[in-house]
Amino acid sequence: MAVAAHFALLGLVCATWGSSIDDAKLLLELGERELGWLLFSGPAGCLASFMFASALTARFESRSCLVLSTILYLASAAGGMACFLSRATFPFWCTATACLAATGNLFNISMNTQAGIVECRAERTIMGSFHAIFSLMCLVASLGTAAGSYLGIPPEWRLSAVLVIAVVVHLSFLRWLPKDDGIATKPGRGRLRMPDAQLLVVGLAALVVIACEGAINNWVGVFYHDSLGAPPGQVKWGYCAVGAMTALGRFSADPLVNRHGAWKVFRFYSLLMTIGMAIALSSPFLGLSPLPLVLTATGGYGIAGFGISALVPILYSKANKTSSMPAASALTFVSAMGFAGSLLVSPTIGCLASATNLSVAIGVFAALIPAFAFTRDS
Repeated sequence: MAVAAHFALLGLVCATWGSSIDDAKLLLELGERELGWLLFSGPAGCLASFMFASALTARFESRSCLVLSTILYLASAAGGMACFLSRATFPFWCTATACLAATGNLFNISMNTQAGIVECRAERTIMGSFHAIFSLMCLVASLGTAAGSYLGIPPEWRLSAVLVIAVVVHLSFLRWLPKDDGIATKPGRGRLRMPDAQLLVVGLAALVVIACEGAINNWVGVFYHDSLGAPPGQVKWGYCAVGAMTALGRFSADPLVNRHGAWKVFRFYSLLMTIGMAIALSSPFLGLSPLPLVLTATGGYGIAGFGISALVPILYSKANKTSSMPAASALTFVSAMGFAGSLLVSPTIGCLASATNLSVAIGVFAALIPAFAFTRDS
């Protein structure tokens, strides 16, 4: 329960910040290229944090790392709120985004290591359920942001309310976080080891999947505003659809993985993601009237959210079960590969969208997952 509560905490804060990106774009009057560099600062902060994340999680218990990273993450989120309040300049926004991403990365690694401990003790795949709770809270945060935007509540006040809730959740469940008992540090007891071939494949898959997730989640609000011309009350619909269907897909993924195997489920879900993004990204060219246009794109994003939902939990579960290095180090490696994809996706989409349009730019990344999933052996 305590680990699940921290997944919920991360989802609540992360989605509130993520769904406020278009608010920051309007506040700073950013073009697509500048927005791409603002989003680039997030993955850059993550990659910088990998310099100490692996050593920290391997040397100390994941429980201690989770407590420390939660405090740092919430402090960084407060810095982002301060940027809204003070109407900070572009460099301060980039710094706040980088700090939030760096501390969130350590939070993510520690939290998933804790989830791996629970999964190991349960002796079955349950990683998807933890990530489903994260997605469910992303949906709650998205709906709250959409309602707040409709009611005219400033983004800084929405962030303030979320931070208060997050602090209460952390303090309430702190004492119930599980101890490692050696699970997260076996084998090797923290010694440096190289990933084996299977873990390398998992890492490459993470690079592709998280790059595509960034293309979907970070740019959905901009796509609705710029490509669909959606009114303010409908701009958040796509983000909410992704969040709702991601939660549903993750709750249903664990039984499928236990029954059919991880890579078969990976391929099936990646195919659904491709179909959904094809519907959403082609919607501006279908000649639809405003409301059917937004509804079509929302349906496509919903299918894509269901499709991409199980991919990261499958990869993290496999990383936790590796035999080539400690679980915390394996998760750090897979996360590093994933955020390398995030590092490339935002500026690439910004540049491609400036040269072509958002549908083409996002579609390039949406095509990568099935290309990877269907060209490797099981």
